[in-house]
Amino acid sequence: MSASPPSDPLAAGLAAASALQQRGDVAGARRALLDLLAAFPGHPSVHRALGLLAANTGARDEALRELRAAVAAAPGVASLQVELGSVLAHGGDFAAALPHFEAATRLQPGLALAWHLRGITLVRLQDDAAALPVLRRAHALAPDQTPTLLALAQAEFRSGFPADALPLWQEVRRRRPDAEAVLRLGETLSRMGRQDEAAALYRDALQRQGDDADLWMALAQGEEDEGHRDAAEAAYQRALALRPGWAFPLAGLLGLRRGKAAPEHVAAATARLGDDIPDPERALLGYELGKVHDGRGEYREAMARWDDANAARRRMIGDYDDGDIRARGEAIVADWPAQVFAAGPRPGHDPDPRPLFVVGMPRSGTTLTESILGAHPQVFGCGELAELGLVAALAPLRPGRARRWPPGPDDLHPDALAWAAPRWLEAATRRAPADALRLVDKSPLNFQLLGLAALLFPNARVVWCRRDPRDVAVSIYGENFSLDERFATRLEGIAGFINLEQRLMRHWQQVLPLPILELRYEALVTDVEAQVRRLIHFAGLPWDPACLDFHRSERGVQTPSRWQVRQPVHARSVGRWRNYEFALGPLLAALDDAPEGG
Repeated sequence: MSASPPSDPLAAGLAAASALQQRGDVAGARRALLDLLAAFPGHPSVHRALGLLAANTGARDEALRELRAAVAAAPGVASLQVELGSVLAHGGDFAAALPHFEAATRLQPGLALAWHLRGITLVRLQDDAAALPVLRRAHALAPDQTPTLLALAQAEFRSGFPADALPLWQEVRRRRPDAEAVLRLGETLSRMGRQDEAAALYRDALQRQGDDADLWMALAQGEEDEGHRDAAEAAYQRALALRPGWAFPLAGLLGLRRGKAAPEHVAAATARLGDDIPDPERALLGYELGKVHDGRGEYREAMARWDDANAARRRMIGDYDDGDIRARGEAIVADWPAQVFAAGPRPGHDPDPRPLFVVGMPRSGTTLTESILGAHPQVFGCGELAELGLVAALAPLRPGRARRWPPGPDDLHPDALAWAAPRWLEAATRRAPADALRLVDKSPLNFQLLGLAALLFPNARVVWCRRDPRDVAVSIYGENFSLDERFATRLEGIAGFINLEQRLMRHWQQVLPLPILELRYEALVTDVEAQVRRLIHFAGLPWDPACLDFHRSERGVQTPSRWQVRQPVHARSVGRWRNYEFALGPLLAALDDAPEGG
């Protein structure tokens, strides 16, 4: 809106009302504006002033009524759209706010604030995929705005772009060198496999900024990922000393020593579970205290702690839906018949022979398998890459196709493979030596996405790790898994996911052009050299005895198996389910196939 000259009675009236408001005379300001509205009926500037006055005094309904009137009177004014959207968003009505921010960016494409608010609103609506390009535009328009920089860094990281998030977090830390910026920067470095740099960052921050419990906690987790048990223990203890009763470092201390955990830590965790504590703390402490009892041979006590932890987790995230899992399996099988691959590679595929996907149920030996492969001098172990799942969630779709997970081949835009393959390769090669002949992605649940993997990389290989489902189930049930994995909180849910894995892997064996090696955990740990040689041969590599000494590796490990893979192969975990046979009825009743062996 153009400014009115000082002699304009409208401008004079608005200025007088503003002066009354600044002196604290809200009622007088409102009367003055109502008189002005009578003199200038329907004028957007007066409706705007009334709306902002109402918003400042908490009268949200009146604010919305007046701002909507202003927008109706002047729909082409971007600032009015922003103000109306802001009041809606401030009240939590993000879906209603979004169209106004979108309108503002159309009306005034150079208005950085509108792009920022549009991006933030999409984040609030949990649509990071749509938020990312919007926040990137906002940052490009106003790179000096720290709130936009912060929002973009968070969205880049959440969306699986840590390499893009890294320079943003580095700039956030430069502008605002507080503990939160250090923690987010360290988390990004860890996500990129640079755990040593993250730990160094935490140590430097602790020296510069003094004791901070959150920084000590992050350092403890970093030291644990790096295999430095004593250093991790010292850092957990310092975090706990700075924040007595904090569940996170207490759980970390229990997990480090398990059956040999210090009595005072066990007593503290037991006492905390006896209190009325929030479910996130109850779950965290329960999982780790159960491992302590398991390590001591107190199996009924362990199962009781895990039952309690998983009940708390279900209250947090909701319950497992077996019908949903079965429907997902049916959809994947229907979407990916053999005909999809019959015509050979699709346009946009990458013929790179380096990708090797290690899949299976969690706790089935995937980390062990990757560690063996990664000990070969011509192999790089990438860890659990999120990229295949991100590609499935973000890949361009054909016009008119609704987003679903995982997408079917007919959902994908013709350019999707050319977009997606470099994404995976960029993540896989981030720290890999240039001469690596194999890149090992050991994200276990990629067994749902092998059709997509075969389209992207028709020369890839797949290792399917298999293990007695009873041992798998006990190990999963007692582990603090991602909040996304509802199946892990019930034994029958774990059975349902095992059923899904079996169904899909048998399907992939029939339809995929990729070679698939079945690797049994029980055979691997009892006939080590023969199975390791078989694995290396399948990978198409010459034999190297370093693969038998994988436990000597100094590489970081960010999975629950981090301590097991730092030991020589052993068979102590085979048949562990027998300690919990008394509780496995729900599992056995829900499995489609009876376990092999007694």
